[in-house]
Formats: sequence, C-alpha cells, structure tokens
Amino acid sequence: MSVIHQILPSPKSLSIIRILLLASVVLIASVALAQPSSSATPISVPASRQADRVAVITIEGAIDSITAMSVGRRISEAEAGAYDAIVFEIDSPGGGVGAVLDITNRIKSSTITNTVAWVNPDAYSGGAIIALACHEIVSSSPASMGDAFPVIMTTVGQGSNARGGLRGLTPDERTKLLPPLLADVTDSARRNGYDEYLVQAVVIDGIELWLIEDSETLQRYAINEREYQTLFGEEPPRGMPIIAQVTGGRPTGVTDSENADLEETISPEDPAETDDLEAEPSEGQPIDTEDESTASEDPIEQPGDGQATDVPTRSTQQSDTTSFRPASDTLDDVVREFQAEERIAELSLESHSARPVFTSADRDRYTAIGYITDGSAPIVMREQQLIDLGFSSGIIETDEQLIAFMGAKELDRANESWSERLVRFMTSLPVRGLLLAVFLIAIVVEMVTPGTGIGGSIALLALVGMIAPPAMIGLAGWWEIIAILVGLVFLVIEAFVIPGFGVFGAIGLISLFAGLLGSFIPAGSSLSNPAVQQDLLGGAVTVLLGVFTAGIVIWLITRNLERVPIFDKLVLSAVSGVTEADSPTVFSAMSRDTDVLKAGDTGTATTTLRPSGQADINGSLIDVVAEFGYIEAGTPIRVTRVESFRVVVDQINQENA
Repeated sequence: MSVIHQILPSPKSLSIIRILLLASVVLIASVALAQPSSSATPISVPASRQADRVAVITIEGAIDSITAMSVGRRISEAEAGAYDAIVFEIDSPGGGVGAVLDITNRIKSSTITNTVAWVNPDAYSGGAIIALACHEIVSSSPASMGDAFPVIMTTVGQGSNARGGLRGLTPDERTKLLPPLLADVTDSARRNGYDEYLVQAVVIDGIELWLIEDSETLQRYAINEREYQTLFGEEPPRGMPIIAQVTGGRPTGVTDSENADLEETISPEDPAETDDLEAEPSEGQPIDTEDESTASEDPIEQPGDGQATDVPTRSTQQSDTTSFRPASDTLDDVVREFQAEERIAELSLESHSARPVFTSADRDRYTAIGYITDGSAPIVMREQQLIDLGFSSGIIETDEQLIAFMGAKELDRANESWSERLVRFMTSLPVRGLLLAVFLIAIVVEMVTPGTGIGGSIALLALVGMIAPPAMIGLAGWWEIIAILVGLVFLVIEAFVIPGFGVFGAIGLISLFAGLLGSFIPAGSSLSNPAVQQDLLGGAVTVLLGVFTAGIVIWLITRNLERVPIFDKLVLSAVSGVTEADSPTVFSAMSRDTDVLKAGDTGTATTTLRPSGQADINGSLIDVVAEFGYIEAGTPIRVTRVESFRVVVDQINQENA
C-alpha cells in the first residue's frame, strides 16, 4: 500500500492537474471560436450558390441607358476576371423600360449563371424586374420589392398650375408596353423557380390570387379565381389580403379623364365596343370580365381528368409549355398580342413552364393557405413576404453576412465609374439644353468678334458636349451626327456664300433640328413606342427652350456687347482713329441704310476676314464678309455689294483698282 501511495499523486497535485486540464479546454475552445466563420460556412452552402470569388455590382437610383451600359460593362469585367458569382445590390425606384430589359437580357445571357439580387433596401418597378432576372433573391430588413406597373409621364393642370404627373396606360400603350414586360418576367420566373402568376401581379393590376400548398411536395402556388373554383368547387374566400393593397387603384387602359368617370365593369370580349378598357375594382372585389353564363357554356377538358370541369380554366390550358399563361382574364388583350403573327418573334418564350394544370381530381392534394392580393394594384412585398411567397432566400444586412451566405473567400465591389456618372450628367435634359444655348451664342460671338477664335472654340466644345456623350450610350447614331454637321454646313453656306435666306438656310435649320432631336432617343428605336415618343417630346421641349434662351442672350449681345468687358476691346481694338461715338453698334451692317454704304466705297480691313470680319469704311467700323476667301488685316478693300444682312467686300489689287 505504501508503494501505491508513492505512485499516486497527492491531493495537492490532483488540484493542479485539474486546473491545467480546465485551462487547456478553455484555450482549445477559444482558438476554435476565433477561427473565421467562413471556413466552416461552405459546408452548409448549396452547391448551386457556393462561390469562392464574388463580384458585387451596385444598381442605385433611376435606371436609364447609362445604367444599362454601366451594368453591361461591369458584368463583362466580372466574366473576364473569372468570378464565380455576381451579386446585384439593388436600391432603385425603377426607370426606362428599354434600359431595364437590356439589363435583364445581359444578366440572363451572362456566362456567370450564379446570380443573386440583393434588395437593399428597395427594388421598385424596373428594379424588381432586374431582381427577378437573377437566379436567387435576398433582401435587407426592412426592404420592399414590386410595383413594376408601367406609367407615362404627363402634365397635370394648365397654365401656372401645370405640374408633372403620371397616368395609366391607354389601350394602345398597354398592348405595346405590357407584353415585353410580361414576357420577360415570365421567362425569369420559369428560369429561376418563381411563381408565374405572382410575377405577373408585380407588373400589372387586375390580378386576384390565392395561395395553396401541395400536401405531398409542400410546393406553394398562386392561383386565380377559376383555378380555385376548379380545385375546391366553391367561391374563394375574400377578406384582408396577405399583401395589403389600396383598393380602387388606377386600372390600365384608361386615360385620366376616363379614370375619374369609369364606374362599371366592362367585358373585353368585344374590343370594338369596349376599347379594351378595364374596370376599376370596387371595395376590394376582383375584376370579373366574363359573364357567368358565358363561362359555363364552354367547359374545357382537363388533361388527365377525362371529364369537363364545371368552370373553364383558359389560363392553364396551353398544350405548348413555352406559351404565355395569363394569370387573369383581364390580360386577354395582351394574350392576343402574344399570338399576333407580327409579334411572335419579339414575344416568344423559350423557357418551359413547370406550373401544373389544376383539376377537380386534385382537390384532396392541395390546401388553401390564404388570400394573396385583391388585384387593385401591382403587388409590393416586404422582406418577410418575399420569403413566405418563395422569392427571397433570406435576409442579408452586411457584406460579411453576404460572404457567409455565398460561402465565399473573396468579395469585390464594382460601382459605377466617374466617367459614367459624367456621361449621365452631360446627357441630362437641363445640361443638353444649356449646351445648345451656349453653342448658338458662341456662334454669334464668333461672328461679331471675327479673327479671335474664342466664340468658335466655345461653339466646338459645346457641340462635342452635345453629341459625344449621347453617342457613347447609343442615343446618337451616325445619322444624327451627319444631320447636325450637314445642318451647320448649310447654314454657313447661307450666311457667307448665298445672299438672303433661302433653300440652304431652311434645309440647314431642318437638318440641325432633326439631328438634335434624334440624339434624344435610342438609335434604331421605333417612333410608335410610347416611351420613345416621351423621349422625343422631352427632346423637342429641350431644344426649343435652348433656342429661346439663346435668342434672348443674342438679342442682349447685339445691343450691349460694346459695354461688356473684354468683348468691347475685341470689337474695337483693331481700329485706329475711330471713337466709340463714331463706331456703329454690332450687326450694324444688317440694318445699314444703303444710302450710307454703297458698292464702290473703299476702306481697310481692320481684322482678318475668314471670310467675316470688320473693316474701317468711310471712318466707320463695319461688319463685313469677304467675297472670295481670306483677306489679311490692313489690306485695302472695296465694297462690292450691300445687302439687307451683310456688306460684301473684295481686296483691292492692281487688277481691280
């Protein structure tokens, strides 16, 4: 026993050992906790999402053609940089339809298929459509996404009370703008697993939906009234929808005045009688565009059922799984556009629909979950609703959480460049109107201060500022640039070669105006497009305001240039012995009495004539134009013609002395 006591540690030694063991456990736990969480994260990240290198492309503010160009550039750089995934961080109220569709097409055609939309914090209108084009969606908290209802800018009120506003779509605008948007979001839903009917409800009003769940697969679907009646054999319940809406919202297909007077439901079955106007929902009730007796007369046999159902379900009966499936009968006019021969190529859907055809035989398989939307307005979903309705995969607040979500080792941000921001500034309507005014004013300054080159240089810079930025984003094509240059050449010919104002002057003005207007719309766009018409109207107003502003400034110049510092010296510095009291005002040649100046009068060129300039004739400073090319300052000259708007001179030499 004594030996055993010598081998076993003493109680004091046991205490020390326990303390050391406890310290070792604490140390090991601390080291484990100190390891980066990302090292273990990839284990729980789905393979379709996991990416070592992630590029974050930000989309902020209004979406326009500069945004589309910038996003395309950054996607190309991510592809060239061999990134595994692209996250589009979206905070946008929407923008132009063309620019939005350009971005969604670029996302879908990218070689990087692992794309995630991070709604942080809002993606409205075009922002929502871009988010749907991505393979996966996450959001911040709070966040909102939806309401991609196309609207038209308009003017509300008259006179001093006029202000900018928005209006719904007319029938023609509806059939032009809605089909491309619905085709795009439907394709996105099929590619990325979103509900086809819900994405349609994001774009347009008049779509009333209920939520059901497949008890076998737990898959949830949004269904319309007809499908609900087919499945459950009863009228669907109504009440407070899951996505609360403002009932009585503006329907599509009506003008402002019609919207105020429209009170009853109109069936779209006869376009000639209804003008495709849709009814405005009342008290949260759905838009019912088909008479019940009509609906019950045409039962449709459901695949796999063998019997006709009590209620037809036209919206789910396409045998072609690539065809567009409308969520509501209110989209009948849009369906006709999808089927129109001239629009098939534009609106064709290559992606197949995985949406089932619901029959009465499936009644026991599905469970009604709730009432989604009353259809009074396009839906807007908050962050939790995005999760519940199958759009969002979770809530992400920071870049660190995004790295963990993607299982990434590297995250790089790609923002809009300074040059792209500069192009956006230069192509804004106020700046372009100002540049046009500066261009016209500088031309006049060059005419009244010949030989200095100041006005000409400013005019050239303003012209480049008007043309180059739009050309960079596809607004100004070659024909617009050629039209502007041709217009300027014809105006120069009219001013310095051919007397009076005639054909060359008219052609020059028309060509210049057409070229400037063309630089406000995308190259190759159709004038029948309502969005292009809006851009054209904005361009016309901008050009007219620029010309009007330039006219006022030019009028002030003609009266007061001699009193403006620097310019007074430019006008009079080359004249010797001519006082301010004796010298005529600027443009005096344009209004000079032919009895004072006449052909044969002689004088001296006080500035270089290239071909315009000034000359001292009979002791007065006169604006003149050389009849043949270039005349150096100090050269004796003789008046050959006195016209209403100019005095033409020629150099005196031995041949014509």
